[in-house]
Order: sequence, then C-alpha cells, then structure tokens
Amino acid sequence: MSVKWWKLFGQKTTVGLALGGGSMRGVATVGVLKVLEKNHIPIHYISGTSAGSIAAAFWAAGKTAAEIEEIVLDLDWLRIARFSFALQGLLNPDKLQKYMEDTLPIKYFHETRIPLHISSSDLLSAREYVFGESQEEIALAVAASCSVPGVFTPTKYQDKYLVDGCLVNNLPFSSLARHRPHVYLGVSVIPRGTMPAEPKHLFQVISRIYDIYELNNFTRYQKYKPLILEPLKEYVSPEIKPGKDFYHKLIQAGATETERLLTQIQKAVS
Repeated sequence: MSVKWWKLFGQKTTVGLALGGGSMRGVATVGVLKVLEKNHIPIHYISGTSAGSIAAAFWAAGKTAAEIEEIVLDLDWLRIARFSFALQGLLNPDKLQKYMEDTLPIKYFHETRIPLHISSSDLLSAREYVFGESQEEIALAVAASCSVPGVFTPTKYQDKYLVDGCLVNNLPFSSLARHRPHVYLGVSVIPRGTMPAEPKHLFQVISRIYDIYELNNFTRYQKYKPLILEPLKEYVSPEIKPGKDFYHKLIQAGATETERLLTQIQKAVS
C-alpha cells in the first residue's frame, strides 16, 4: 500500500478531472458527474476537450450534475449549428458560442468556482492551445474546442486558427498538471469496440478517424498515473440527430462505470 506523502504534511488530497471528447457521446460524462456528486467526491480542478469542454464549463461555472443533465437533454445539435458558405467547413460554430453565452451563468474564466482549462488545436502551429487565462471567454473556448475539422469552420482567436482539441489532447491531464493534483481522474468516451458496419455519413467517418487515432495513442496518458473511466464498452455511433433516449443511455453508461469504480475512486481521494 503506497503512502500518501502529502498527508504527512497535513495536506488534503486534491483531485483533477479531465473530460474527453467524442462528439455527442460526451454526454456520458454527465452520468459520471452525477455519481461523483452524489458520493461527495471532491473535484478541485477540471479540464475538458471538445464535447467534454461543455460539461466541464458548466461544472466549473457552478451548475449541479442535475442541472447539466437538464441542459444536455434539451440541447439540439442541429439548432446550434449554422450552415457555412466558407471553404474551411460545412458549419459555423458561432451559434454554439452564442448558446453557451446565453446558458452559462458566467462569462470569463476568472469567475469559475474551480480552475477550468479547455483544450483546442491550432491549425497554424500544429500545437495545443489551452484556454484558461482570467479574461478569456468560456463560450469562445468551448466553441473552438468543439470545432471538428471538416465539419465546423475553425475559430479565429488572436493569431490562431483553432479547431477541435481532440487532435492534440483528448484527455487534457497536462493542463491539470500545472496545479499538481494528487489524483488524476479522466473520462474517455472513445469506445474500444469494433465498428459493426460501414459508416453511413461523413460525420461517422470523421468521428471514427478520431477514435482510431486516440485509441492508438492512449498510453501517452499513463505518465500521470490516472484513474480513467471508460463508460462505453461497445461501439456507439455518433448520431446526426440524437434523441433523448440516446442521451439517457449514455448518461446511464457514465453512471454505471463510475459506480463500478467507486470504491477505487473513494480510496484514491481519501
């Protein structure tokens, strides 16, 4: 049994939570948050990529898991996507940004109840850009982090051209590392199961490309010695127009996985 050295100095265990992307499959993170909240598992720092940035933003802004669930169940992806006539993408992320502005109770990162970091990818430098500075806008960060290349047009920010954070860092433990949490928790919604049939549309093709890249680079996170929850045991296809039943199944999958590992989580954070 390893000794928690920080306890010898009277320090409390601190926890960092990284929420990964995976299109609307990221809704499973809501189930994770519900179980963590119910069992009083503390979260001191939170980060998110792509779909994971949405839940991370609302949690850091002070929303409860039940409130986030209600928001997600009412979210219509087609309503928050505007067709773009630009050559860089089919859809414009500005409606997602406006939706987040209208729904979040705060605007800037310095207003969050716990430190929040949101990852995106800069097309120009081919490097990760992490939002989290005090005067940066959360809604803009979420829109940039969710901008799937080829589907959404990139988000122009300062001298950067930002797209989906999954390209460079789908489970953003690295942005949590600056706070040196004692425990790293992560939620990966990338299914390890085999795709049962050929893709039906462009979004499934793009999503599967992300899945393949992430699954073949998963070992890069091990240096943080994280406890990673993987709610989706079988392949789940991202839907163009998902219904509430689809969302409920994802939320339940997140809750089930967290309950399965709850004893291990409680031991880690005690």
